[in-house]
Amino acid sequence: MRWSIVRLIAGREIRDQLRDRRTLFLILGLPVLMYPLFVGVGILFVTALKDKKLVIGLVGAEHLPAPLPDLSPLVGGAGHLAQRFQSYPPLLTPQGQFVERYTLDALNSAPLDVQPMEPASDEELKERLAARQADAIVVIPPGTAAQLARGERPEIRVLGRDGEENSKLAVSRVTATLRRWADDLKAIRFLRDGKPADYDRVLDIRDPQSEKPDEKKVADELRDMLVKVIPFLLVMWMLTGAVYPAIDMTAGEKERGTMETLLISPAERTEIVAGKFIATAIFGFSTALWNVWLMVVALAVAPLLRPDIFSYELISLPGLAACILTAVPLAMLLAALALSLGIFARSTKEGNYYMVPLFFAALPLSYLSMTPGMELDATTSWLPVANALLLQQRLMSVRPDPFPWQHVPAVFGSLAVCVAVALWAAVRQFHRETVLFRETASKARTWSWWRGK
Repeated sequence: MRWSIVRLIAGREIRDQLRDRRTLFLILGLPVLMYPLFVGVGILFVTALKDKKLVIGLVGAEHLPAPLPDLSPLVGGAGHLAQRFQSYPPLLTPQGQFVERYTLDALNSAPLDVQPMEPASDEELKERLAARQADAIVVIPPGTAAQLARGERPEIRVLGRDGEENSKLAVSRVTATLRRWADDLKAIRFLRDGKPADYDRVLDIRDPQSEKPDEKKVADELRDMLVKVIPFLLVMWMLTGAVYPAIDMTAGEKERGTMETLLISPAERTEIVAGKFIATAIFGFSTALWNVWLMVVALAVAPLLRPDIFSYELISLPGLAACILTAVPLAMLLAALALSLGIFARSTKEGNYYMVPLFFAALPLSYLSMTPGMELDATTSWLPVANALLLQQRLMSVRPDPFPWQHVPAVFGSLAVCVAVALWAAVRQFHRETVLFRETASKARTWSWWRGK
């Protein structure tokens, strides 16, 4: 193989693709449009969640225990202690809303708007839910305060609409609110019986998640999502960057009639495939490189929008840069597969059809790397595409455990074998005249059949 000819063919293909505005838009322009769109949709989602209110209908608010007046200004600390032992904490504020400390679920949660309702039967309450007068209804039975005073267990019911997302969220939020209030009621009851407020707690369990602030919890969830989503996006963009140039270099040349000119040149067919492969891999890798750069810019701008969350280290920037190295064999594999399918196609339209199975094959392997608990090990390191994504996830993760360097050779080795097989298939098809000139052969067979031969 003469590398001077391979470089000449690769340079010619790259120049031709750079003149194609559609290819440049898919590789460079589309990501520039999509990433701000993703960020804008995320900001709109958070804003809409803040502005949206979940309406909670409250039936029987008058049956809730009323707190005793504050006696501490009159008798000092003794009055406050007496109130603590005798009065249950209120569920509602004087304005008729839930006490704030009972409704704190997470950052950016939709607020709960409590609306009083008249008592009615269960059928009428379900009709009110169906009419969307409330997203959930809390029913306080008569005598709740007296039952609590006697040490009994009153039953508070929560009603919601079946199969509706807003109602399901409202039921979950209001149930969590009532459970927090019930924990305080239980602590008061223990104090009245002369027991410590945490009498029912037999163990103190130190949970690392519960000790984190809400901002850190949200940052951890965002980090886990980014580590899985970024490699998946890189694969999809590399597919986009490799597929369209591969179709144009193969099926497009058949349509334009330039394939015959290339075949009668002094270049061997293996050299032609190698040149087209290098050009396609360069476009696929350039797409990954461009997207990594856009992600770095997005991570630099994000702290300006939410400094409370993005002040924590979400992903490793050196690891994100190292993902570029792992993208090289992945871009070569996608380029070789796209060339094999593109050579077999008779036209650009048919080539686009053939690329659909390539996407369908890449998607399950990419989704497999996003499975919870899936990590790079001795088994997954041999699985094509998924192993590269798992390696990228591990590179970007901010973790204290040692990096699994022992599995890296298996990742690159399996990808190298797949690239070699795909290139062998492309070269084999390039040596078959029936594949390169399928359009002419098909017309000849049709004319022979029409003449009865």
